[in-house]
Amino acid sequence: MELYNIYWYDSYGNRSLMDTTNNVDKWLEENNKQRIADGEEAERLDQFEIEEVEAIIYSKEGIKCF
Repeated sequence: MELYNIYWYDSYGNRSLMDTTNNVDKWLEENNKQRIADGEEAERLDQFEIEEVEAIIYSKEGIKCF
């Protein structure tokens, strides 16, 4: 499974983690629904830094990497 961290930079260059998702297009769709409902403009993926990440899950059965 591919996972992605989505980061946003403010006007001062500070980076904030917005979300971690396996579907950046769906995340953007849901994010924009909320923004539009709040009276704000829709955003585009190129306004964010998107980084592929690896998740390591520790369970009774052992370590699982995604």
